[in-house]
Amino acid sequence: MHEQEFLELLHQEEGKLFYIAWGILGQESDAWDVLQLTAEKAWRNRNKLKGGSSAFPAWIRRILVNQSLDSLRSNKRTIPIEPSNLLAMLPDEVEPKERAIWEVVALLDQEHRQVLFMRYLGDLALKDIAVELQIPIGTIKSRLNRVLKRLKEKLEEDEGPRRELHELR
Repeated sequence: MHEQEFLELLHQEEGKLFYIAWGILGQESDAWDVLQLTAEKAWRNRNKLKGGSSAFPAWIRRILVNQSLDSLRSNKRTIPIEPSNLLAMLPDEVEPKERAIWEVVALLDQEHRQVLFMRYLGDLALKDIAVELQIPIGTIKSRLNRVLKRLKEKLEEDEGPRRELHELR
C-alpha cells in the first residue's frame, strides 16, 4: 500500500476511530494519543493487511481497540466515561432517534457503558471483553442484556407519540 492510499483511507476513518478511542478511554487527550499510536502501528504493519482497502476499516479499528486496551492496562485504570461527555461528543446534526440512544447511554453506570462501548464500538467478542475486564462472561451477557433492554424501552417510548400522531392522519 502506497503512502497516499494509506493516508486517504486513514482520513476516511479518523473521526470514527477517534470516537471509539474516546469512548473506551474517556479522555480526549488519551484518545488523540492512542489514535496517533494506531496510525503509526498501522503504517509499520501495512504490508500485513490482507484484503486491500476494503479490509482497512476493520483492520485499523482492531488495532485501535487493542492500543486503547493496552493504554488502559498500562495506566491500570478503569474506563472513566463521564455521562455529560457522551452527549457533548455528538455532532449537532444527529438524528433524534440517535440522540435518544445516546441519552440512554449517558444514564448508564460505568460498568454497563464499558461493556457497551467495548462490544459495539470496539467490536470485541464477549469472551474478549470478559478477559479484559476480568469478570465472568455471564456478567458481560447480563450487562449487555440490561443495556439493550433499556435502549429498546427508550426507543419504544419515543415511538409512542409518533405512532399516535401517524394513526390520527
